[in-house]
Amino acid sequence: MPVSYLRSDADRQYGVGWSAVLRRESAGMVRDVVTAARHATGASRARAPYWMLRRLAGAAGRPLDHEDLVSLSFATPGGGRVRVWVRKNQSDLLILHQIFLERSYDLQAAYALNDCGTLGTIVDLGGNTGQAAAYFTARYRPHTLLTVEPIAESRAVLLRNARASGLNWLVDERAVSDAEGELAFAVSGFWDTCTAVPDVYELRRTRPHRLENILTRPSRTVASVTVERLLDDHGIEHIDLLKVDIEGSERDIFAEPQPWMKHVDRIVMEIHDKYIDGDAVRATLRAAGFTRVPPRSPDPVGFNPVELHVRPEILR
Repeated sequence: MPVSYLRSDADRQYGVGWSAVLRRESAGMVRDVVTAARHATGASRARAPYWMLRRLAGAAGRPLDHEDLVSLSFATPGGGRVRVWVRKNQSDLLILHQIFLERSYDLQAAYALNDCGTLGTIVDLGGNTGQAAAYFTARYRPHTLLTVEPIAESRAVLLRNARASGLNWLVDERAVSDAEGELAFAVSGFWDTCTAVPDVYELRRTRPHRLENILTRPSRTVASVTVERLLDDHGIEHIDLLKVDIEGSERDIFAEPQPWMKHVDRIVMEIHDKYIDGDAVRATLRAAGFTRVPPRSPDPVGFNPVELHVRPEILR
């Protein structure tokens, strides 16, 4: 039944019952409405809470799957202001919730890290619709921002957000991989989970409650590029912040230390432990000289953690 979308993989794995799920989601709904109103600006103080309610209603009933856009405005810590365009669907509204309500990519709000001020060069692997890039632009005021998004439908929204950002983003349509060539992507209307990793796709396909199996789209093949070649093509020699959310492909890119990693100061990454060996990724980060910064709040059990790894000198 439609309401089954509210019960996550983690809920099923750990036997969380419906009464607990409904209590959690009800409390979360109230919290999201309040937080959306607090973080939004102008007319979005009313519109952002409305779309958070629509997101929950879609998860509890008929999932939102629309391509038309809505514009919302938010404040960021440090006095930044950002306007973003999102599609009226479950995927974009979930990302909006994570980035602008939870501030999951804010290095100071989410992690025990001192204020780092301006970050000159930011690279976003897995740009989706550009919401993270928009947040980074307003929050850290980079002079160079490169974002990578191989899925055309999401990239079209990303380009809209690039124009609204006030910064000339570098946008690359190739997918990052451990080799140059082509990658086959499993695609759905739950756009933020498009993946080129067969193990991820096959496991999700066995779980009929997941939205990827409801909002299906044809698969497609896209060009791929290594991180080293990507940085060379765009003339980037040093990265202050690397953001990675590539639906399991971090397994291949971080299989072992690479020369380009020496030129990165901070990595904020969603590690998809549900599908890949996340500890192998963490071992590569340690071998490459990174230290994990703990989150201010513990990661929820059973969910893919977003982790911050930095050079030790950043902590001094």
